[in-house]
Order: sequence, then structure tokens, then C-alpha cells
Amino acid sequence: MIEYKNNRLVINRPTCSCNYHCIPDANLYIGTDIIGNSVEYIKNHINGSKCMIVTDAKLHRLFGQKVIGILSTGFEVFTCIPPSEDNLKPDNAALGYIMMEYKPDYDFMIALGSGTVNDLVRYASYLLKIPFVSIGTAPSMDGYISVISPMLKGNLKINIPADYPAVGIYDLDIMATAPPEMLFAGFGDVIGKYIAKADWILSSYITGEHVCPYCIELSDQAINLVLSNIDEIAKNSSLGVKALLEALLLTGLAMLINTNSRPAASNEHNMGHFWEMMKLEEGKPHPSHGEAVGIATLYCLALYEKLFSLNPASINPAHLTEGNFNASARESMLLKIYGITVGRSIVTDNPDEPISADERLKRVDIFLNKFNEIKEAMSFLPDYRDILSIYSKLGGPLNAEQIGIEKYLLKNALLYAKDYRSRYSIFKTADELGILENLADEILDIF
Repeated sequence: MIEYKNNRLVINRPTCSCNYHCIPDANLYIGTDIIGNSVEYIKNHINGSKCMIVTDAKLHRLFGQKVIGILSTGFEVFTCIPPSEDNLKPDNAALGYIMMEYKPDYDFMIALGSGTVNDLVRYASYLLKIPFVSIGTAPSMDGYISVISPMLKGNLKINIPADYPAVGIYDLDIMATAPPEMLFAGFGDVIGKYIAKADWILSSYITGEHVCPYCIELSDQAINLVLSNIDEIAKNSSLGVKALLEALLLTGLAMLINTNSRPAASNEHNMGHFWEMMKLEEGKPHPSHGEAVGIATLYCLALYEKLFSLNPASINPAHLTEGNFNASARESMLLKIYGITVGRSIVTDNPDEPISADERLKRVDIFLNKFNEIKEAMSFLPDYRDILSIYSKLGGPLNAEQIGIEKYLLKNALLYAKDYRSRYSIFKTADELGILENLADEILDIF
């Protein structure tokens, strides 16, 4: 059960026995018409009188004057609006602009916005070693309290360690003004936790990776929150926005406590990043992060269904083809699919890939021998058709084509997004079994 004390979210200590967790000192305020309390909330946790508020041009027009007026009653406020032709990007240009606008006597920074603005300020404040405040404007992503900033280095999406906000202020009246596509993006980001959970549990069987039960519990709680409030989210009501925001913050807490994004991101996120990078390479618009994750989740669920409908006796480990488990072949493939610059970065950043022939056979043997046990462990996964019905109720897209992803980009994501990082997933299982391409072909036109 989610608890509050004077609009401040109560963050309980983990109940698991894991000995590596971060115990966050995050101060998150959620409520209706609480933006007027911002000065009080900030002064409760941050010392200082000067701050720089970072936002984009659109959000400045919508909320900037009001928020800056409120903050100016307690602080000396300086405004930074990185220039952008269209949507602000989390890249070197925007980060450099923020860093150049910063003055040494500023005591803290404020991010007024959602994904990109928070990622930029999170990383900038981390580099500058000063605290930052997150003032959210849309329940569109789970990264408000993340310790990772997804940034663009050229067209390569990289995840850079940073820090969570000292104070988070999430006014539901502001959040409720977000357009429907941003609510769908937030919902998509939460529903992707099904795949993150499944792949994490799968990895525990195949690679022995440790799974934290407390972080899984937070993820389950987040999913249940949005599913039990579908009608309210569809109406964009205060109750629906609150449920969606709470779910996003719970998954953010899971990442924060686990010190990485494993509880909340797997191949569904890889696919979203892949589409973004490929569209950037083509100089074309890309779908929003949450929108892409939500659609990718459908295909991941379909792959799980296809794989576990197989007869394990039909897989003969003695007849596995080498494929991209040859280092030279894998590198050539990555350079071809991702391009020279991004492909080389992926090769460099994943030195343990490809796995050896012996390791592959070991993993295949584990999977085949424990097929029924693993299948039972995945029984919590929903039918992708049920998720499609929910997307329809929310008025969201229902397949890759509807978010601007052509069939060749969909197939390439199904085959190669798994290589973006070494994190284990059902796509790597299918690849190790030598059946990934066949399964990908089967689900290409499923929606």
C-alpha cells in the first residue's frame, strides 16, 4: 500500500535480504495543487538561495511563468532554455548549453519537464556535484528518480550514471494537462515491466543472475496500479493520473534501490532504443520512448508465447548452427545493422559477447531440461491480445507501423536489439536455440 505524510511519499526500506541495495533519501511530493508549496518543500531538504531552472521552450510557455513566480518568492531564480529546432534532445549540444549557462554561485538546479529535461539536468548536476529538484509535467516515463541518464552520443543511445533528485514535486493538476499520447507513453513504460520481470527471472534460471524479490514486488505493484485504474487513466482523471504517476515512481524506486535498470528494462527497452537510433540515423522523427516500449512489449509477449508453445524435443543441441556466435560474424553484422560508429561502440561496450560455444550449449541444456519449470514461472505474463484491448481503450497505437516503424526496422529490432547490451532476455534464449529468425518472422504481421 502506498503511504503519504503531508503529500510526501513514504519510502520503506527493502524487506529482502539482498546486501547491495541503495537506500534512497528521495523526497517525493505528490498531490493536487501542491506546486505553490515548492519553496517550502525545497527548503526542507536543500540549503541555498540561488538556483537555475532548466526547461524547454514549450514547457516554459505552458508552466514557466507560474513556476518561476512561485520559486522567486524564496530563491533567486535563473532560467535556462536550451535551443532546439523541434523537440529537445539529450545530446552534447543541450548538455553543453546547460553547463555554459551554469554559474559557480548557483546552489542547485531545477528540471521543469519530463524525460529529456530530467535526464539532462540529472547528468549536469551530477557533473557539477550540486543537488537538483525535479518538477514533473507529465506521467510519461519512469525516470524521474532514476540514477541513469539516457543520453545521445551522436546517434548512439548510452546510459550514463548520474543521481536521483533531492526533491521531486509532482502536482497532479499539472500532470493532468499532459496530452493523451504522453499518458499512453507512461502506461507503455509501466506495461513493459512484464518483460523486464520475465527476462530477469529467465536469466536467473539460465545464467544464475540474482533476482531481488523486493524490486519484483515494486514492479508488480506498479503494474497492478495501472491495470486497476484503466478507466480513470483513459479519462485522464486526477485519480488515473495519480495511479499512473505512482506506478512510474514505484518502478523508478525499484531501479534506484537495485542500483541499475534491471528491474524495469530489458529487450522491450532495447527495441525502443534501436528504433530511436535508426530513425536518428535516417534523419527522421522517432516515436516517444514510452510509446515505443509499449509497442515493443506486444512483440516481446508474442515471442514468449511462440517460444513456450514449442516442443522442447524439437530442438537438437547437436545441430545448432554457429550463426552470430562467431565473433567476426557478429561484429560484421553489428556494423551492418547499426552502422560503423554505433556498431563499434556496441562491440566495445559488450566484451563478453558473443558467448563461447561451450557456454551456449550449457545454456541450451539448462533451458531444455527446465523448460516446463521455466514456462510455469512465466505464467504471470498476460496474453498480448489483452494488452492490445487495453491500448485500444486508451486510444493508443496497436502495432509498430502505427508509431512510424517500417517492417524492416521491426524485423531488425526483433533480431538485433538484443545485442545492444549483454543483458539476458528471451530473445537471447531464442537465438541460442537457433530459432530466433523463424520466430521473428512468425510475429512480424501478428498485429
